[in-house]
Amino acid sequence: MVYSEQHSDGALLKGRTFDPDIEKFISTIRKRFDFSDAEAEKLSERITLTTTFDREEFLVREDERIHYSSLILDGYAARAKYNEDGSRQITQLQIPGDFVDLHSYPLEVLDHAIVALTPCTIAKLHHTDISELIDEDPRMARILWFSTMVDAAMHREWIQNIGSREGKARIAHLICEIHARSEVVGLADNGTFSFPLTQAQLGECLGFSQIHVNRLLRMLREEGYLTFKEKVVTIHKMEAFCDLANFDANYLYLSKRSS
Repeated sequence: MVYSEQHSDGALLKGRTFDPDIEKFISTIRKRFDFSDAEAEKLSERITLTTTFDREEFLVREDERIHYSSLILDGYAARAKYNEDGSRQITQLQIPGDFVDLHSYPLEVLDHAIVALTPCTIAKLHHTDISELIDEDPRMARILWFSTMVDAAMHREWIQNIGSREGKARIAHLICEIHARSEVVGLADNGTFSFPLTQAQLGECLGFSQIHVNRLLRMLREEGYLTFKEKVVTIHKMEAFCDLANFDANYLYLSKRSS
């Protein structure tokens, strides 16, 4: 992993990029809350250290005590539970704009690992800074806590997806979710978005073998639902594809809150 210090160096205005670039996370907040430039600056000032991880490198190991939470700036990561033989179940995908372990602020130790599925760059928000942010602006506690509640909602949806959906519907639901989340952070355009997972990694998300993932993707392609080429997905029949997946984005809570 590689570390670098980057510091905020001026007032935040609409249209200005943050340094480090936390615009994607700000976009997720503003999808759900009114969030002023002053609040965005207050948050940005606390996020200064970036770290780069190679593919399959751990951001956080299970039972490791940590003192910061990680914001994905670039790349894909995952929450995962590992078995003694090294196999794993991926329990959630993390894309740019996600805080992957705000849970560690109250818990200090996670009961699962966080691993880079592609090369990743993260920014760190130290837990002492979270405490200071909340002391300065109690509303920040609700905004950060809300993020962890959405994570919990996604976990429940993933359990339902693996436990009660089969075949094409199961893989379609995952693709629909990542498309919806990518749209929020400006990484999807007219049904096309980056999805840089291998078929083996998709299998670890869905409880399928790599061979079965390959077969299902081929079926979805032949039926005209999507193309999956060079780690880019294009959904061609969005409404029909969401119907196939039984996908309802309500569990992502993408509408504005009352305060």
